[in-house]
Amino acid sequence: MPVCPRLFTALAVAIAFGTVQARAEEPRFGLQLHASLPTGDLKDAVDNKPGAGVGAHVTFDLGAGHVLRPRFDTVFYPESSVNGFKTKANDLSLGVDYLYFPGGKPDGLYLTAGLGLHRWKVDTTTPAMAPFPATSDSQTSSRFGYSAGFGYNFSHSVGAELRYVSSHYANRTAWDPTANAFQMGLTYRF
Repeated sequence: MPVCPRLFTALAVAIAFGTVQARAEEPRFGLQLHASLPTGDLKDAVDNKPGAGVGAHVTFDLGAGHVLRPRFDTVFYPESSVNGFKTKANDLSLGVDYLYFPGGKPDGLYLTAGLGLHRWKVDTTTPAMAPFPATSDSQTSSRFGYSAGFGYNFSHSVGAELRYVSSHYANRTAWDPTANAFQMGLTYRF
């Protein structure tokens, strides 16, 4: 999936600007829990069942409302059954988010944009149809994706976030299914 060069340019400018104004503040480690509401092809594949996710992150305050957040996430979608076909999907992702706090310090409302590498695993079981037995298949793929959203830090440690995540997952045909989702979650920073 091609990623927009303008997004890379905007992130590079924001990082460079933030680095110039960086403060000597320690990185903060954190955790996040989220619900993932699938859209597009993923919604059909998992029969519109929401997924559950957990992850870890580190925040680097660059000053003047600019924050970088490397993160690791995993999302699990429960097994679904559509016309006898059973599907189970999960996603491991490693990426970095840029957070911008309009108030100039890392509290309150913020906007976020991120890039990441998603490792999808999709297990499918087809029903037995005479004279063919039931079959199982597992596909994995690694694809780049992006995210965008907003959040709010209620305190120095607790926050909430809503973001849209977009990527693609494996398929052994010419079809390139989308794996998009809205994620709503809670964050906690130590």
